[in-house]
Amino acid sequence: MMNTLPVFESLMAGKDLSDEDMRAMLFACMQGTLSDAEVAAFLALLRMKGESVSELVSAARVLEELAHHVSLGERLVDIVGTGGDGKNTFNISTVSSFVAAAAGVSVAKHGNRAVSGKSGSADLLTLAGFNLQPDEGTLKASMRACNIALLFAPHYHETLLRVRPVRKALGFRTFFNLLGPLINPARARLQVVGVCSPLLQESIARVLAELGRERVLVVCSEDGLDEISPCAPTRVVEYANKRFSHWTLYPEAFDCRHPSLEPIIVNSPAESLALANAVLEGCPGPARAAVILNAAAAIYCATPNLDLKDAIEKAKTAIDSGAALACFNMASTLSHTGSPS
Repeated sequence: MMNTLPVFESLMAGKDLSDEDMRAMLFACMQGTLSDAEVAAFLALLRMKGESVSELVSAARVLEELAHHVSLGERLVDIVGTGGDGKNTFNISTVSSFVAAAAGVSVAKHGNRAVSGKSGSADLLTLAGFNLQPDEGTLKASMRACNIALLFAPHYHETLLRVRPVRKALGFRTFFNLLGPLINPARARLQVVGVCSPLLQESIARVLAELGRERVLVVCSEDGLDEISPCAPTRVVEYANKRFSHWTLYPEAFDCRHPSLEPIIVNSPAESLALANAVLEGCPGPARAAVILNAAAAIYCATPNLDLKDAIEKAKTAIDSGAALACFNMASTLSHTGSPS
């Protein structure tokens, strides 16, 4: 049994944990050798001190080591939010993933059921008729046929189930909320990651860089979305070519500005699916604008020497040509059969 007292005393003194201590605590949490009280104390004290980049990197590496992985090819991109924005918008990143795939980008979409929102990626896809428990052969067939594979997080991160009751009882954000979505089971090295606070952007970008990602966009909109917003400027921390840059995306620069998030707020997966269908069928409005902006970010992230304006045009074409809707429907069929109907 691990002696946790020295770790707790370090955290109470405001000291960052060493890589050795952080890894030992994570393995103990994941392997069930700590009591619930010890897990709760560890998570609470670390949150109170504030997680350092080095601690987050150590934790992320443990989660990567313990995850089940699937091999789906190279140059994979994922669009994912870390949640916690409290906005209850429809599943923008999920729909954007199909648009990016239809534009020719290989997407390994990592998703889960709703935690704080009204509709998680898995909730939407289940309602749309997708099978979220395909085998690896089916995932590979989907990637070959329509450039996308859907990875339901609990199938690949079983050890996280051990700490779920404690996390639920605590009720506040822990580093698991931040890191869980980042650990892509297909080892995607290109990522568009949304966070709900600009205070998290730099640290998340640096964590992903330390984990060996090739290119990353960490986004946070000024209206509080953990995605690129059609209603406000979005701050971007980009990591590429081993360098960090900071810039701001203005939706009006791409004819995607809308006055209010209200039309894209949902109360159920059914409402989210209705908006998803409307976007894929080419209906105008803020839902379409949000998807275009976020899909374009993934296309930009995954395509060398492509500027954002051209990525926007690729996203629009993927929708307006019907390719994105066809991708969505084919991926649904493939999730059950492993081959096109």
